[in-house]
Amino acid sequence: MKKVLGCLRRADNAFDLIQDGDNITVGVSGGKDSMLLLHALNLYRLFSKKEYKLHAVCVHLGLEPFDTDAISRFCGGLGVPLTVVPTRISEIVFDIRKEKNPCALCARLRRGALHKAALDLGCNKVALGHNREDALETFLLSLLYEGRLSTFSPKSFLDRTQLYLIRPFTLLPEKHILSVAKKLCLPVQPSPCPAAGKTKRQEMKELLDYLSKMVPDVEEKMLGALMNTDTYKLWDKAVLEKND
Repeated sequence: MKKVLGCLRRADNAFDLIQDGDNITVGVSGGKDSMLLLHALNLYRLFSKKEYKLHAVCVHLGLEPFDTDAISRFCGGLGVPLTVVPTRISEIVFDIRKEKNPCALCARLRRGALHKAALDLGCNKVALGHNREDALETFLLSLLYEGRLSTFSPKSFLDRTQLYLIRPFTLLPEKHILSVAKKLCLPVQPSPCPAAGKTKRQEMKELLDYLSKMVPDVEEKMLGALMNTDTYKLWDKAVLEKND
């Protein structure tokens, strides 16, 4: 856990994620990232000497099998309250809309349910378990499929809900999450999603693995590029248009 808490503190210091008095909803999906995030944020209250509250929220997509009892026992052991939000998201995405690329709609609906739950609980922040590789995969998706340099932010303010969205694991490598989750025997739930492992994001994960074999520290280099974007000027769009 030392590496996990160290990366969490680095992200907190770099992006000003957590303050005294915060009431934070932690989105818990049952996966390794969100389960470890809840555990880490619970410990970080002692590690950082900051005073803040945690409330776990699990948005149930309606997919089975999904053991919410295991998540409830885990949260109970940490002394963190849990709210399970039942939804019809899987029915909407797969049965009604029959989405060929279901991830975008599913993510939008999950975010809506999670943010509503956070507001109902009186929270001012929502914490998600996205890790370093998630940020880099999102960057590759935007670059290759949208033609733009973009990824999610470690901290963002949501105007519509007046919530802050934070990602405390942004600097934490996925391999450390896998290792620690296994050592702690976290009750990680396998994804019941029928699209799991068949998405464009999975392709980006495989591309990143391929790049890491060519350049062993490619993840650190890419992360450094994301954090240093203010130090250089990318090509001016106006210049490109003049040359067309």
